Amino acid sequence: MNNKNKKIWDKPWGITESCIIVTAFIISGFMIDFFSDGNTVVKVSYPLNIIILCSFFFILTIIYFILKKSYTVKWLQSVSLSVVSVAWLLILVLLAGIFNQEVSSKKNLITNLNINNIFQSSAFIILQIILLINLWFAILKRFIGASLRDIGFILNHFGILILIISLSFGSGDIIKYTLKVSKTNYTWKTSEKKSNKELPFAFELLNFKLDNFPAKIGIIDNATDEVLTGNDKILQTDTDTDTVIRFEKNKIKLLKYYKNAVKFGEKFHPVNEQGSCPAAYVEIEDKKGNKREAWISCGSYLYPSIFFPVDSFYTLALLEPEPKKYESEIAVYFKDGSVNEYKIQVNNPANIEGWDIYLTDYDQKTGEWSDYVIIEMVKDPWLKAVYLGIILMAAGAVTLIFTGKKYDNSLA
Repeated sequence: MNNKNKKIWDKPWGITESCIIVTAFIISGFMIDFFSDGNTVVKVSYPLNIIILCSFFFILTIIYFILKKSYTVKWLQSVSLSVVSVAWLLILVLLAGIFNQEVSSKKNLITNLNINNIFQSSAFIILQIILLINLWFAILKRFIGASLRDIGFILNHFGILILIISLSFGSGDIIKYTLKVSKTNYTWKTSEKKSNKELPFAFELLNFKLDNFPAKIGIIDNATDEVLTGNDKILQTDTDTDTVIRFEKNKIKLLKYYKNAVKFGEKFHPVNEQGSCPAAYVEIEDKKGNKREAWISCGSYLYPSIFFPVDSFYTLALLEPEPKKYESEIAVYFKDGSVNEYKIQVNNPANIEGWDIYLTDYDQKTGEWSDYVIIEMVKDPWLKAVYLGIILMAAGAVTLIFTGKKYDNSLA
């Protein structure tokens, strides 16, 4: 048939028909969540997810061999359906990047459509089902009577299939615990659904180290209590002294800076002890050349903050230093009596018996003298399957490059 004279829904179906059908299913998914107020999130875990998975593919296989000559089954394995499904997948991932992905008790259009939890939404689940059907039917078609040149196609599609299965059906098996680990007590239980859950090992904090960026000197608007923005209104302390900024015809100059100090009498002295805080000695020179000098400090949980008025409208303040990096050393006590020590940094977790241990927080009040840290334990039994899927995809891609076979994806 001449494509120019082809009407919509005339066979063979192409991108247009596939787009209409998939979009209708996606909209239906959003409508399911909307009319249920976004309360359709269901997570299944082992062994139920395995039973559902095996039953799903068993039924699909039976359907394929019984109806493989039907046009619907041919369309379900088509490239046009695959292209449209992947396009919708990218759109949903883009929505996840635009909107904050967190469970909220607030009711609005975003939460009712489950866009704030897009990967658990009905629309995303329906899209995954479409992708799984498309991939499985395509694999079955190539697998029957497969030659050496079909291996790349099969490996690539099997890899994608395993990846989708692992990320969807495996999500219910991911275990996460958030723990407070201190220097004074052993942590060997966590609270899960209002009950204590015994951990496979116990934790003890040995040491905590926090590195901060040098504190900055800012100007506060007395009317709003907000720090003025702009590099010309921030005085850096990580440069040489005699650094100067100009503000409201005043010249503000840094004379001295201590990373850790304590005030004795009228002056700050460098002391690296618990509760010590950053301090800076500054000079303000007005337009007439009059100079005033004073110490300012952001304070700590032991010592108050100290400010220096520029005039009746603005005040000079030493801002809280921002954390550069932090790490902790923990002792892990195993049930067999052995003890190992681990160093955990932000974005550099420790792996202990299949658990990834992340350092997520510390006592913000005491800062570098925090006597506890917050860690998150994560165990994903499907992670190896994810890696397997990626390896198969890569192997399939390499094989396709070398075989260079072109496949006939027509629906005839």
